[in-house]
Amino acid sequence: MNTENQEMEQFQAEENKVEKEIKTLEITDEVTTQLDGAGKWGKFLAILGFVFLGLLVMAGVVMSFVFAIIPKNNFTPMPFPSFLFGLIYLVMGIIYFFPVLFLFRFSTGINNALLFKNQDQLVNAFKNLKALYRFIGIFMIVGLVLYLLAFIIMIFAGVFAGFSSVTGGMHA
Repeated sequence: MNTENQEMEQFQAEENKVEKEIKTLEITDEVTTQLDGAGKWGKFLAILGFVFLGLLVMAGVVMSFVFAIIPKNNFTPMPFPSFLFGLIYLVMGIIYFFPVLFLFRFSTGINNALLFKNQDQLVNAFKNLKALYRFIGIFMIVGLVLYLLAFIIMIFAGVFAGFSSVTGGMHA
């Protein structure tokens, strides 16, 4: 019985020792190579993103001015002012700016951290990667909610349109 207690105490002591050990990750040469490649591709994609962002904003500004000065009788009537097309491009540019910025910060941060072996830059790089994924995640949630609302609105519009045609479209 006494031997069993000693074995149990020894087992628990070893378990506690394992729990107290500090776990660390090692950045090996292979990990460094992969992170460096991810940083380079990320920087390439971020620079392309900034270029397309600039084109998007320029298109929005041009469309706003062009639609504002074109005579209204050349267009079929629209339920909203035509310059809003350009404004939509500008809003899309503002939304698109943040993920591109986070990607650029991650890419330059990861490359600098590996080049200078700087832990703080590595941490900041991964903070920007987290911010990028958080932004995309929130954006996806908002998009899914909007799709769900649009789907519900379409169902109700279809039901009411069908109901209106069955009842003969009676007016009050």
